[in-house]
Amino acid sequence: MTVDFATYCCEKDKDKLALVISDHVNSHRYDFDKIFLIHQRTKLYGKPYKVNLIKIREDDYDGILSSNGINPDNNEADEYTHGWNAAHYWKHHCVNQLKALNESTADYIVLADADCYIKDQPRSWVNEGIKILESNKSILVVSPSDGTKGAHQTQNMSQQVMLVDRKRLLGIDFDLPFEGFKEGGPMQEYYWMLEGRIGRYMEKNNLYRYMLSSQFRYWHSQW
Repeated sequence: MTVDFATYCCEKDKDKLALVISDHVNSHRYDFDKIFLIHQRTKLYGKPYKVNLIKIREDDYDGILSSNGINPDNNEADEYTHGWNAAHYWKHHCVNQLKALNESTADYIVLADADCYIKDQPRSWVNEGIKILESNKSILVVSPSDGTKGAHQTQNMSQQVMLVDRKRLLGIDFDLPFEGFKEGGPMQEYYWMLEGRIGRYMEKNNLYRYMLSSQFRYWHSQW
């Protein structure tokens, strides 16, 4: 069994990430087979830690999306996520994870935002997550606790920190039709970011994200 780790950065965060990446990776307390750092529209810089550097250029976007079954020409998504320069523009929040999933050859992969790390755990949450994915096929994604409640299943999705069966996730339909906003639901950009696409797929197919108990706690530092 192999398990990889991937994180990502854009130009404004690359120097911050270079300072903390070893701590963030080591916080998971797991001996990953490969570690990927996906650069999105950045200038390459010296190799930090022990990572495989993967650069995504602007003209790579549509190929990454289309090769994973997502139509890159989506005026609705462009409108609701406010265009290329917006913080939550949908393409920026899809290509990183998709590139990591395709570059990896591992059985499982942890996908983690650069400003998220594991704060507390009695043992590696990765091992706990693999057990759950192997024993319960209704679970598509496992995440450490965000501190909101105890261990539970949900169809609310976040791409901040997640463990997945790589091939299984790559096999889902990432481009289901948008069927409207939920009352009191997530921000409107969510539905076209990768997390929202996974969430919509889970809802349609009676699948879930499993949130571990608070003893397996991650922290979103927002730098």
